[in-house]
Amino acid sequence: MIKIETTTEMIESKGGLLLAGKIAVMAGIAKIHSAAKKTAANIIISLFALMMEGKTDFESMADKRGSLFFKEALGLDIVYAKETVRLYLEDMAEDEEGILRQLRDSAAKIICNAPLHGLWIERKEYLPVDIDTSAMDNSKTNKEGVSRTYQGFDGYHPIMAYVGIQGYMLDCELRPGSQHCQNGTPEFIKDFLPRLHSLPTCKRYLFRLDSGNDAWDTLQAITNAGEGHYCIIKRNKRKESDEEWLKTAKRYGKRTKPRQGKKVWIGVVSKHPRKKDEVLSEVKCVFEVIERKTDACGNRFLIPEIEVNSWWTNLDCTAEEVIELYHGHATSEQFHSELKDDMGVERFASGKLGVNKILLAIAMNAYNALRYIGQHSIESEIEKKHERKRVGTVIRDFICVAGKLVRHARELVFKINHQDPALPIFIKLYAALDFL
Repeated sequence: MIKIETTTEMIESKGGLLLAGKIAVMAGIAKIHSAAKKTAANIIISLFALMMEGKTDFESMADKRGSLFFKEALGLDIVYAKETVRLYLEDMAEDEEGILRQLRDSAAKIICNAPLHGLWIERKEYLPVDIDTSAMDNSKTNKEGVSRTYQGFDGYHPIMAYVGIQGYMLDCELRPGSQHCQNGTPEFIKDFLPRLHSLPTCKRYLFRLDSGNDAWDTLQAITNAGEGHYCIIKRNKRKESDEEWLKTAKRYGKRTKPRQGKKVWIGVVSKHPRKKDEVLSEVKCVFEVIERKTDACGNRFLIPEIEVNSWWTNLDCTAEEVIELYHGHATSEQFHSELKDDMGVERFASGKLGVNKILLAIAMNAYNALRYIGQHSIESEIEKKHERKRVGTVIRDFICVAGKLVRHARELVFKINHQDPALPIFIKLYAALDFL
């Protein structure tokens, strides 16, 4: 039988905060400043570290109030009380735009130093840029900006831009729940383009968006960005007839027959985006038209079912490749899940929209930092080079590294068990961050 005893030794269960402190310095989070509050960096780093633990509420700051390890690992002068953090954030919201700009720059710096991989199309590498919105449930609250979302509950409706097949978050914007996904998206794209171009990767970018963003302004924002900017945007069928599309598909498409009673036509049609007298002639229309006369069990329909899917693209590849590439956009739903479920970023801690915008931008940095740690932990394994480690796994394996904090020769030393499986990568990453 194991007995439980108390000890005066400093035992710490979140040793991974040592990595958080190093990443905060590398990304410039420690230098964030605000005219509204001189100690802005201190507040932001504290919340950044908490979010890397998967905690998003102000109450969690109370657990860190007397923690020497938390203070030293993050290089803080003082660990503020939860009430002070809330009040200071509300003061900082007066300088919302300036703080958000610095947090977006720091998120890009993390990506610049992280393993980043793209897609290969026709022997050329493209960096995928997946732009998508996600409803965040904040129902039964009176928070500023909370309103009815497309999913039928009250909350926020933020937009996020992910880059690379690993899904680093390049930018985010917290929006009211009732705001349509297209509203403000062209401006959102134009704003993050300079940060996208600063990434040390190939200079070909593939933007992927859903049908809610099928608009002239979105297509123009991407195609006018210059050479090397490509897109796949799901078309909104609007009032187009399914029967007319079936006739077009039979005329121009290539037919496949996946099963008895189901036929699929895939191809390209000479249709271009138009706005009055303007035409984007370099953007073509790829289609997939499905005709079902029976269901999967062989039961015959009285009237054949017709399903039409189409996409705008300026990629120079086959229709089959375009459709397959668009299907890869669905991975962004998993990225949303990691942010909301693994990190708990959904029900925001403040009732003020400006504060919650800052909290989401801090969460973006914490998300990228966790992704950074996870990718470095598998980059040495060649067969896993293009895989990714889920954020929740990184929190469990690397942030929740237990150890003992001791004073030795006027220095603080964090001791980790020599049999801890995370130890080799932990030490290697901690040392590497010293040189960034």
